[in-house]
Amino acid sequence: MAQQQGMSPQQAQQAQQPQQPHQPQQPQQPGAQQQPGIPQQGAQPGRRRRAAPEPEPAAPVSGPGPDGIDWEAEAAALEAGADPVGGHAPETDEWDGHPDGFQEDGRHEDGHHEGAEYRDEDGHAEQEGFLGEEDSSRDAQKKRKEKGKKSGRRNGGACLLVALVLVGALGGAGWWGYGFYQDHFGPPPDFTGEGGSPVQVEVKSGAVGGQIGLALKSAGVVKSVDAFSKACDAEPKCKNVQPGFYSLKKELPAATALSELLNGAGGAALVIPEGKTAADIYTLIDGKLKLPQGTTAGVAKAQVGSLGLPAYANGNVEGFLWPTRYNIADGMKPEDLLKQMVKNATDKYATLDADASKVGLKNAYEVVIEASILQREGNKVEDFAKMARTIQNRLASDAVRHTLGMDTTLQYSLGRKDLDKKDINDGSNKYNTYINPGLPPTPISNPGDDALKAVLNPADGKWLYFIAMSPSNTLFADTDKEHAANVEAYCRAAGQGFDKVGLHCTTK
Repeated sequence: MAQQQGMSPQQAQQAQQPQQPHQPQQPQQPGAQQQPGIPQQGAQPGRRRRAAPEPEPAAPVSGPGPDGIDWEAEAAALEAGADPVGGHAPETDEWDGHPDGFQEDGRHEDGHHEGAEYRDEDGHAEQEGFLGEEDSSRDAQKKRKEKGKKSGRRNGGACLLVALVLVGALGGAGWWGYGFYQDHFGPPPDFTGEGGSPVQVEVKSGAVGGQIGLALKSAGVVKSVDAFSKACDAEPKCKNVQPGFYSLKKELPAATALSELLNGAGGAALVIPEGKTAADIYTLIDGKLKLPQGTTAGVAKAQVGSLGLPAYANGNVEGFLWPTRYNIADGMKPEDLLKQMVKNATDKYATLDADASKVGLKNAYEVVIEASILQREGNKVEDFAKMARTIQNRLASDAVRHTLGMDTTLQYSLGRKDLDKKDINDGSNKYNTYINPGLPPTPISNPGDDALKAVLNPADGKWLYFIAMSPSNTLFADTDKEHAANVEAYCRAAGQGFDKVGLHCTTK
């Protein structure tokens, strides 16, 4: 429509018919000054203006006025309730109690909750209000401060928790590392000082380093097995620690405990030599246990049935008191030692039956009897095998009437060394091997390992005689003549007479 210039006020008032509003060139700002030529009607935005009744023109005139605004279109828009300039319905500027853009249920007008993330055109997440307009009201600022304090407290608590966790982790790692170092590189736990109250500790036979250390630790003498093992490794003599009962102080340094074990040489113990008779051993036990003489002999006789002797011993203890080292504990009784000795002997003799027949003997008991003679007659272990062969040769020889002809067997039964013709000619004595053939009825001493091995492994030879000229010299002979010369020399050296018929020494 062609734009008319110089529209009069009357013409503006006649523009009462509503028309479709066109898109304005520029929205009018509130408070804009009234342009000249526009009557001031005092109309409010959004209200319908009432005009004086005028005849309607045949052809309405429309279009922008001199100020560039089509007031007819604007008037029509006002009547329809739209924005007088932008073409939109006016909105109130009142606060509904929620942040801008959020409804009563906390959801945004676009369906999101407060604080929800949005995605921009590039797909990046953004927090609502991060770069948007910030509410500067007092209530909003107060809420933000409170929220910041709570967030600060939460952040501070979280930091403290993390710090405590880190400190705990570092502390645990440090403790573990210290323990690992101590276990692998640090010195083992050990006592210091001079020790405390005394205690008795047993070192068992065959025990070595760590085993001894365990016994000491169990008794409270050393603080750890490792400490004693370390001290033992540093002392070459540690392997010489003897079995036995030791009186040691509690809480000793490991090196001190080892030194006392070495100096104690087995502690309180009783050593039984090979070749001793039962009577000799009874005397030794009485002395060691500080008992009146004859106490152990009486106990052996009274309790012979409970000592553990085998049936073939026929109640005779001789030969079953095994010679070795015995530990003496506080309050030990004679029967305790006797039972240990018998057990050791029977354990040793358990396998002898199978080997006895190989050397012409009937059973294990005969092996023990022969070994007991070797222990009494011989002075050197090196001579045992030749002596064993000599005995076995005589038992099988008709030339000597299968007799042994040993002084030691007769001396054992009589309980003395000196023999006279009457003693030698008394065949009623079963231990008189000058007259009675074969072995004596029982052992005459308590033999050890060397004598037993010699009986089962005799040397090769035809010897029928032997005589110990001195502790270091034993002479062997195949004939009577050769042996007679050896016996006479021995008797003369001992200041005794010589019986050429019996081939033995005499006191008359």
